[in-house]
Amino acid sequence: MTESATSLVIENFLEILRTFHWCKQGDDDLVAVEKCIPEIIVAMSDREARVFPGGTPIKINKSWLTTLQGHNAEGNPIPVMLVWKTETIEIWYRRQKSHDFPYDVWQNPVAAAYEKECIKIPASLGGAKYVEYHKELLEKAKPCPSAIKSM
Repeated sequence: MTESATSLVIENFLEILRTFHWCKQGDDDLVAVEKCIPEIIVAMSDREARVFPGGTPIKINKSWLTTLQGHNAEGNPIPVMLVWKTETIEIWYRRQKSHDFPYDVWQNPVAAAYEKECIKIPASLGGAKYVEYHKELLEKAKPCPSAIKSM
């Protein structure tokens, strides 16, 4: 992806993030659970993910992105957990039993051990809008319920 295309993708991604329902953890982190919509799928493209536990790096393959698009087109998008930090936006998801994620992780220690993946989008890609929107949402967000834990 060219630098201008990446900039446009991240700009659109940030605009969509502003519409999500966020809660606040600590002083600087925002958490939201949303459906994996096309704007999120595009932002995930051409990125590295890390598989947890362990943090093994992997390249996001086209077949996984196609699977996400297919679920979305069928009206059954896979949930993702977004964690918007000062320095990065994390997109967490799970490939197995994906429709139960992340709710089962918060309620079941067995599910917490399932492999999950995380893609990080650095703040530097979003420029001034990243900082502006993050601050704006932090001011509006209510504290997260105690049951919600970021990964």
